[in-house]
Amino acid sequence: MKLQADATTYLLDSPAPFYVNGNMLGLAEVLDRATIDCLRVSFFAPNSPLLPVQRTLDLFGQAGMQQKSLYLCVHCSDTWADPSHQDIPASWNFSNIKQLKSCFIDYLISIFEAVQSTNINVRYVQVGNEISNGLLWPYLSSPYEYVDFIKTAHYLCRQYFPSARIVLHTDLSYSAEKACEWYALMEKRKVDYDLVGLSYYPVWHGPLKQLKKTVTDVAQLTGKKIILCEIGYMHTEQKTSAWFGHWKCDDIPYSPEGQQAYLKHFSTFIQHHIRPCLHPEMFYWGMCSYNNEEHYPVALFDPHGHALPAFYDINRGVWEQQ
Repeated sequence: MKLQADATTYLLDSPAPFYVNGNMLGLAEVLDRATIDCLRVSFFAPNSPLLPVQRTLDLFGQAGMQQKSLYLCVHCSDTWADPSHQDIPASWNFSNIKQLKSCFIDYLISIFEAVQSTNINVRYVQVGNEISNGLLWPYLSSPYEYVDFIKTAHYLCRQYFPSARIVLHTDLSYSAEKACEWYALMEKRKVDYDLVGLSYYPVWHGPLKQLKKTVTDVAQLTGKKIILCEIGYMHTEQKTSAWFGHWKCDDIPYSPEGQQAYLKHFSTFIQHHIRPCLHPEMFYWGMCSYNNEEHYPVALFDPHGHALPAFYDINRGVWEQQ
């Protein structure tokens, strides 16, 4: 198994140095230390005030970053899309579903062409983030309504990035029954995709035994590998953070040492229980975001940019087992 990184929150923060073993490093050097060669990045509307597309493209043009691959994650929104937020970009002008679909297609093409115009290698692509409750609200809240949009989006993915793997991403790791129902519909409607994508955070999705059941059942149902698109564990008990919740993994504390212990426990568990069902890469969300109060509780760096114990374990030990 290989742990890769979601770099979206890094792009939202003000640039700041990292410190690993006391040495000041830039992002590319940090990624190289952890043998990370693929970054998942969220794309919003091209001129989104949250994260303009050009800022991401510029990152991949920096020294040391040109050899990194991209996991292209399109949110279909001006801001974060998740099970409770799927807002249509404010600039779209439409009065019916046909016009909405035209805006959707134009939006995807604008992002895909911007990425294609660079030399970035796209390893994965997904359209819609955690779309178990739909996308482009309030118009597409039922899978029966939005499956046609997904099929169109995946057709465009094949045209623009023929070598990339298409991920169909939900947050349904917390319920094997709901996940199987959702992906069964995608299979029945013959949606073209390569990998089942799941988010998994103990804080929201429950214990590892739940992840095991969901992954096992969905893999058996679809015949596809599961990619864990987002994982993470807090290193602080900061209760004001959106990350604070009721579930911990086997009562492992939210602390730097607890975060390290959790990732060791997590990697051992998946190797022993669900490795055959999993795609060999997964992505840690917010790994390199430390100077943003909302996101840093799951980072692998402290608020001053110093690497936490878990960082030194990435892609070593049990992670290296095939």
